[in-house]
Amino acid sequence: MHDASRFPFVRLRRRSVQPGYAFAWGADMQRLLALKAPFVIVAEYCADEPADDLRLRSAWLRSNRSALAMYCRGLIVIESRIEARASTREIVRGMCSGSGLRLVVVSGMRVANELAPVLLKHSGPDLSKPPSIAKPRLQMP
Repeated sequence: MHDASRFPFVRLRRRSVQPGYAFAWGADMQRLLALKAPFVIVAEYCADEPADDLRLRSAWLRSNRSALAMYCRGLIVIESRIEARASTREIVRGMCSGSGLRLVVVSGMRVANELAPVLLKHSGPDLSKPPSIAKPRLQMP
């Protein structure tokens, strides 16, 4: 379903977006997260996505928020029609609401290819450092 041949640039195959695909999409996303490496997803906007799939994907994004924040640096959505870009952004933002996922809507694959390295470089936690643990403060009497 996802083409990860150019990982960390991952592309959702448009022909995979068929009614009932949300469960396979979720399993694919779990496999991507299991790699424990930063990545960016690029997908063409699909205006006719079935409502059930949209709800399932939205719920999956919300319930996997912490893992997404750790590894998925963003979702780049391609909407070639300039007049539809603003409404597409709002629709996809609604789907991603509560997921913490960074979203960008662009005009085409060329722009997505240019933007992906920027998202990978400038967002997300630094995975090379161990998480900091706050030390308790000592109070002087």
